[in-house]
Amino acid sequence: MIYICSDIHGLYDRYEKLLKTIDLQENDRLYILGDVIDRGPDGIRILQDMMKRPNIIPFMGNHEHMMLMYLYGYDRNAWMLDCNGGDVTYAAFSRLSSDEQKEIISYLNNMWAVINLNVQGHRYSLSHIGVFEEDRDLRADFDSPGTDIWKLQKLVWGMSPYELERIKTYPEELCPTVFVSGHIVTRRYFFGYDHDEIVTAEFENGCMYADLDCGCALGRGDGYLACVRLDEETGLIDFEDAIYIN
Repeated sequence: MIYICSDIHGLYDRYEKLLKTIDLQENDRLYILGDVIDRGPDGIRILQDMMKRPNIIPFMGNHEHMMLMYLYGYDRNAWMLDCNGGDVTYAAFSRLSSDEQKEIISYLNNMWAVINLNVQGHRYSLSHIGVFEEDRDLRADFDSPGTDIWKLQKLVWGMSPYELERIKTYPEELCPTVFVSGHIVTRRYFFGYDHDEIVTAEFENGCMYADLDCGCALGRGDGYLACVRLDEETGLIDFEDAIYIN
């Protein structure tokens, strides 16, 4: 089975509960679409657990990008803003040994930006946020000499909910595609919306957009860590049968 979640934001208890709920097996895959860290206190602990599991596929979110921007000295401000919550992650990172820090940095550098899946003829585009008009997978490769870190920043900060109109003009040869992302807390899509559930939007060209960020960043007791199953036999995701961890 293939599982997809996003935006854990440092809450190890929800991460651990999710792993137990789905009973992740060696032949399963779990795609985590970025923003593992920040706000909650245990982002580093989650990363270290993920690093031990080859069947967990990590994506770079804007918070992982901010961490690297800080550590490499490109931007010493954004990560430390109160609204971004990088201070708790940095405190935990600072307590690691030099070798452990290097392992974390290497893991972040090699996260994915985009992965395209074709399962039983159904096409999925996975990323932290965005609509990408090409059929290729992209690693973040933050520290690669050929990487434009500012272009990468756009890939992981991406777009607002109002730019979903771009899906309407998606290349015909790549339709239908289901775009699965996180980044934007789903309650923000509707004024006064106070229920944290996966938001989906369908388009006339057969494409669909799904946002899995159901507010785990809001902290313990608020929001959910959402996870969906991609059935490898049918190639389908039943978004109404999602797992919600609180």
